[in-house]
Amino acid sequence: MPENLHQDIQFFLEGKPSLKGEELWNNWYDHPEEILDAAILIQSDRSKLKKEIRQIKKTNKVIFLHSRKWVMAASLLFLMGLSCFFYLSFVKTISKEYTTKSGERALITLSDGTRIWLNAGSHLKYPMEFKCRTREVYLTGEAFFDVAKDKEHPFIIHTDKMDTKVLGTSFNVQAYPDHATQEVSVLTGRVNVKSTVSEENVYVTPGQKVVFKSKNNKLQAFTDIPVNSISLWRKNIIVFEDAPLPEVIATINRNYNVAIQIENKNLNNLKISAYFKELPVNQVVALVCNIINANYKIEAGTYIIQ
Repeated sequence: MPENLHQDIQFFLEGKPSLKGEELWNNWYDHPEEILDAAILIQSDRSKLKKEIRQIKKTNKVIFLHSRKWVMAASLLFLMGLSCFFYLSFVKTISKEYTTKSGERALITLSDGTRIWLNAGSHLKYPMEFKCRTREVYLTGEAFFDVAKDKEHPFIIHTDKMDTKVLGTSFNVQAYPDHATQEVSVLTGRVNVKSTVSEENVYVTPGQKVVFKSKNNKLQAFTDIPVNSISLWRKNIIVFEDAPLPEVIATINRNYNVAIQIENKNLNNLKISAYFKELPVNQVVALVCNIINANYKIEAGTYIIQ
């Protein structure tokens, strides 16, 4: 769009046939303030453009502009057109953001009908309306996606380590910043997961998941994942599979909106595999302590594991 605008104006100022260029020039010439108001991204060139208009109007003859004059005018108008183009593009892709607090979950429905269940302590950024060839959102935390089918407009979820691309399917994405791994588990359909670190590319189908490990920046695929185990957090079930104790504590803190501290730092090297179904937080903490052979106390509302 900006390139064509520049070319049309240039043809007209050179005296070549260009009805579009003449129309654009006349509009700019007659109503410079309206166009300047639209070009909000061009701040430094406003005074130059106004000065150029005044000089042009003194002669009232566009066709006799010196070459330097029309180059400057056309270049400035090109910048204005470019700024308007990006401004309008920005307006069309105004984004919204939603953040769930600790102990909170949310269901978000996007403009295309896609439904997203957002887990506790998560953040989602998405456009109010999808206007581009792709439907793109940004996730920090965990969410289950039920993506509306649209073969012409792929759906992409960006996390800090992975890009997950689908056409229409349901799957779970876990990408908490305090976890050593990020993962995508597929319930239905086919999902493409690409590492933004190593450029690895993996396709995942129902009953499979792919895990990105920050330790070696590698993607690892797993098969034979029970589909009824995917996104169990939506049923108030917490599952840990060989998870480091600090991640276990962070997960409990997020899900129950509590404060748990590990006083004995030697415990941080331990890993836990456990399944907690709709249990109150005090029972969960007690069971974790039982697994790692530790004790806990409560001080000022904070659970302290010793």
